[in-house]
Amino acid sequence: MLEPLRIDHVPDLFAAQRGLETDWGWLPVSAPRSQAEMRLIVEQRLAQQAAGGAFLFAVMDARIRRPVGWIAYLDICVIDQRLDVGWHWIGGALAESYATVEIHLLLVQHAFDLGFTRVQWQLDDLDRNGHHTMRQIGAVREGLLQRHQKRPDGTWRDTVLYAVLAPSRAAPPGGFANLSLTAGPSPAPAPASGPWPAPAPAQAPVQGRRPPLGLPPGGAAYLP
Repeated sequence: MLEPLRIDHVPDLFAAQRGLETDWGWLPVSAPRSQAEMRLIVEQRLAQQAAGGAFLFAVMDARIRRPVGWIAYLDICVIDQRLDVGWHWIGGALAESYATVEIHLLLVQHAFDLGFTRVQWQLDDLDRNGHHTMRQIGAVREGLLQRHQKRPDGTWRDTVLYAVLAPSRAAPPGGFANLSLTAGPSPAPAPASGPWPAPAPAQAPVQGRRPPLGLPPGGAAYLP
């Protein structure tokens, strides 16, 4: 399940990432070596959110009711109806589960319900798990940006661009009004029906630009 990232999540987040420092190789910062460093990272992320540059979500393990990672909406452009999904990191038992795919599906669906028509990801070319997730949700690989940016260890990374486009339709009335740049997105009301494809089999890769929307239009605010 997802909930807004808060500073009091820091102790559990630090505990969740211990022993999984290599998973941070795909993030723009190095793995924190102390709870104080984790707090600094979270504070920096929340400052970007307060400035309107992102929406941060804590990934909660429903079985233990504790945060085990985070994910975010980034580079939000209301005029062009697009945003990125990034800063993705999950530790604990959820790291190797299908929950990762469900989280991305939920964020794609919620972005569409808010009126955005393009959701994109920028992945390190070496991030095999990330590329597998993109195939699972039916995202289209659109190109490769060579020598795009430096990793925390100083090496250069090539960045792969993926995207999912919304089915053609008008933006929902008041859709963008539900996007608060300070409080985070509120779930949009689910329409009674819509031009959505039938859900795909749970883990079958789907080709094309429409995601396998196994979640209902409007989505739940939280994953079960």
